[in-house]
Amino acid sequence: MKLAFQTAADRELSWRSTTVESACKTERSIQPTHNVVARPRYEFMFWRGRVALYAILKSLGITRGDTVIVPGYTCFAVPSAVCFAGATPLYADIEQSTFNVSLKTILAALRTKSITNVKAVLVQHTYGIPADTQPIVSWAREHSISTIEDCAHVQGSRYCNGSGELIPVGTLADAAFFSSQWTKPVSTGLGGWAVTSDPTIFRNIERFRMNDCISPKFAESFLLLMQVVLREMLSHPRMYENTRRAYQALYKRGLLVGTSSKEELHGHMPAGYAKRMSLFQNLLLRRRLANAPYSAHRRGLKQTYDALLEAAGLPVLRLPPQLDAVLLRYPLRVRSKQGVLAEAKKSGIALGDWYSHPIDRPDSLEAETVGYRTGDCPEAERTVRDVINLPMGPDITEKKAAQIVNFLRDFE
Repeated sequence: MKLAFQTAADRELSWRSTTVESACKTERSIQPTHNVVARPRYEFMFWRGRVALYAILKSLGITRGDTVIVPGYTCFAVPSAVCFAGATPLYADIEQSTFNVSLKTILAALRTKSITNVKAVLVQHTYGIPADTQPIVSWAREHSISTIEDCAHVQGSRYCNGSGELIPVGTLADAAFFSSQWTKPVSTGLGGWAVTSDPTIFRNIERFRMNDCISPKFAESFLLLMQVVLREMLSHPRMYENTRRAYQALYKRGLLVGTSSKEELHGHMPAGYAKRMSLFQNLLLRRRLANAPYSAHRRGLKQTYDALLEAAGLPVLRLPPQLDAVLLRYPLRVRSKQGVLAEAKKSGIALGDWYSHPIDRPDSLEAETVGYRTGDCPEAERTVRDVINLPMGPDITEKKAAQIVNFLRDFE
């Protein structure tokens, strides 16, 4: 099934930042390694974003005995998909400045573990911050290693290609996957899609989707539709905790469609894991991608947070000038993470703790189940101890941003 829809981010490419454009064109560390030939991009829709990743892994022939390099700062669903494909994750640490892997951290992981059977490397764009992807892709192609971009946090962000141009994130690697789950830039409750311009990968994903995936049951799609409707009604921050508790209670009784199945929460691949996107999700995704004015709001909010944090004497997110980031969340290092989060909860301030472990996971799943050992990624382990994230949603006005920063200033 081929889809070719245009997003609001695509239409927004007329926006230009002189600083970002200039930095991209003069970035000396990025060198073109091959001629860029425009090819059609094919998109395949799935029930969840992790299934889109799994489809890509299967299309690349990833199987038992293979190794896939994975960021050591990610959701458990990512290495779980690698394990479900039969491969072994090799964790690469992150850069302090971008929360992403780099060619440097990837090579360091390979030297530490002495791994030779690497078949793919996964590049995650954490919080919507583009990773320095071109050097990784160039190195991987020299070594016949496939590349996959994790674009679950990204809509509208851009990075430099080998010719010094700003292009949409998700277009440099062999394939990429996106997510439209609850907390993502564009949400359909659950959902995700895989993207590739490679004809061989396209044919393999198409075959996998047709032959190895099932369609969701009507009851599943209907329950998800009801959850999306209810979420729109109950999305006010002051109702968040009550809504979350009600959701968890209903999920435990099997009355809701959860983000993760009970089997996944214990490290097992569930039956029906490979599933296509429903018609309802597909239609809603097309509509929201076409109409969501998220990029301009998030760019402006990033500048607002920068100014407020600097005035309050708090750390500001400084990114390399050649990256054009549309943030999903604004990461911030604090001195007492648990104290800040506890006090924010009491005060009704919406702060995020997306990564409580390097491989963010439920308590029911041990990190060793997906191959992570304490000490594998020291920077990621420091980051989970120090970093909270600030909301960037459409409901966050300058006034609300000021309230959040004032709270943090007073606490710190």
